[in-house]
Amino acid sequence: MDRESASPQRRPRLVATTRRGRDLLGDPTLNKSSAFTGPERTALGLEGLLPHRVETLDDQVKRVREEYDMAVGPLGKHIMLRALQDTNEVLFYRFVVDELAEVLPIIYTPTVGEACERFSHIYRRPHGLFCAYPERHRLDVQLANHPGDVDVIVVTDGERILGLGDQGVGGMGIPIGKLSLYTACAGIDPARTLPILLDVGTDNPDLLADPLYLGWRHERIRGDDYDAFVDEVVDAVRRRFPGVLWQWEDFAQAHAAPLLARHRER
Repeated sequence: MDRESASPQRRPRLVATTRRGRDLLGDPTLNKSSAFTGPERTALGLEGLLPHRVETLDDQVKRVREEYDMAVGPLGKHIMLRALQDTNEVLFYRFVVDELAEVLPIIYTPTVGEACERFSHIYRRPHGLFCAYPERHRLDVQLANHPGDVDVIVVTDGERILGLGDQGVGGMGIPIGKLSLYTACAGIDPARTLPILLDVGTDNPDLLADPLYLGWRHERIRGDDYDAFVDEVVDAVRRRFPGVLWQWEDFAQAHAAPLLARHRER
């Protein structure tokens, strides 16, 4: 099927897939929604699953613009755009690139800070990889569950998110947002990026008391246990994605420099 590129250069490309029907529509890297042509709908088992009209990408962007304008406040717009990203990445990036100056403060700073704080309350769909300390013996399985190859990883443990401190699992908003910038501004294929959250607990009492908190409800591990876990994650990533670009993001000062020194040459 023909697929517009998510890069700013918008180079169309031909994509082969074995996915069909609702399974295809559920993949944000492949879903074109109402832009699937008649022949594509027939070939891909989509007949009857979409409204009759075949739209262009420009048509779809107009609808996104209307929905964006209706969203209430920066956080509402952030939630709306993240929902779009999780259903149709090409449409998401087309809108972001077209409205870059307006949208960057919504998908990243400063709005991403509030999104991190409210992560467990606005969560809709998984995005990225969550590596939790209690599941540390399953890292290879977790990485194998991520389809395809990866060129760029942004990873955080959520301890020092912007100026907001410990956000635990909510820190995932930072790797997602940072990689979105790399695609929008540099044209990196979003299908070849991976945000990772190292869930080593949280020392934020509000999160520990929050019944909706989605992370490991435990005080942060420290010392040798922390170092060993990070080593295990790095080793597992190297086995699964050798040569990947790895960026550390928003780690506490006590960990940031030692982690760089420990892993820079690995």
